Amino acid sequence: MITALSLPTRGWPRWWMRPPGVLARALGRIIARWMRSKHQRILRGTTDQMQVPVIVIGNLVVGGTGKTPIVSNLVSALIAAGMSPGIVSRGYGRASRTGIRVVSAQSDPSEVGDEPVMLATQCQVPVVVGSRRRDAVKRLIHDHVVDVVVCDDGLQHEGLNRHLTVCVFNALQGVGNGEVLPFGPLREPLDVTSNYDAVVVRHTTDAQAALTAMGVSVTGPVFASTTEALVVYRSDQPQLRLPLAHLAGQSMQAVAGIASPDPFFKALEEAGLHLHRHVFADHHAYTEDDVALLGEPLITTEKDAVKLVHLSPSPIWVVALETEQAAFNAWILSQLEPWRKR
Repeated sequence: MITALSLPTRGWPRWWMRPPGVLARALGRIIARWMRSKHQRILRGTTDQMQVPVIVIGNLVVGGTGKTPIVSNLVSALIAAGMSPGIVSRGYGRASRTGIRVVSAQSDPSEVGDEPVMLATQCQVPVVVGSRRRDAVKRLIHDHVVDVVVCDDGLQHEGLNRHLTVCVFNALQGVGNGEVLPFGPLREPLDVTSNYDAVVVRHTTDAQAALTAMGVSVTGPVFASTTEALVVYRSDQPQLRLPLAHLAGQSMQAVAGIASPDPFFKALEEAGLHLHRHVFADHHAYTEDDVALLGEPLITTEKDAVKLVHLSPSPIWVVALETEQAAFNAWILSQLEPWRKR
């Protein structure tokens, strides 16, 4: 069982893992009340009609909960079901935080964000980034033939119309001390979770047990989402996918600039690779100096690869992850059935 205080998250202040003091609790209640008021405004503001359904997948907990793999896998399931999805993202980490940009697999991650480029590469669907998510959705619908929009993040974004809302938790990350910002890692109080249409818990096969261990009570549907590192490919030969065990016994420079790097490293070591670990902050903007210090051969995540491939003088190995969330995808398709019959 994973408790709310058992696994500290990289980048969290230490006090987010400890119960707050008397003053912090008092101020936290005031902030939580304001957050609940904002939450209700968002719920009331989602009634405007859009041409296509909008699914928002976000989280309450600061830090990477693993939304993007859920989005990628869901989009693949929508395509397999005969739909034409598009993706909207904030484009976290991009140089310009204003304006709307259309993303392709060839886009510069520093201009549009690393995860949108990864999604465009993996899913081969229209991707649009914009800090004003509502405008990005309108641009996507106007410029492309899509019959469903999946938003990577945006639960707390006012003005974004949505038809389905999905809140993601990470069983390895937990909820810290369960307090709202700045006294804990929560963007909203935990008691708003039941207002969302569904909850998905990453890195567990028993989502309900993980939520109970974190102290999260949910009345709606709950789903598990797991990820395995199954195949690897070289950046100059992306079409040639090999079993990860193909690299067993080799000594590799393993690079991860993601929120929870330990599962990535663990998967490589279990496949028999000998690693020199290099951990960077989530969404790290790599430089030529970084790459010069890393050595070769490099092996990394797909998210990091979209940035490192332009800096490394030699091809790099990229690990492709396989996400399993069939029950969640089936539930989403069932919720979209009224739209598909129009």
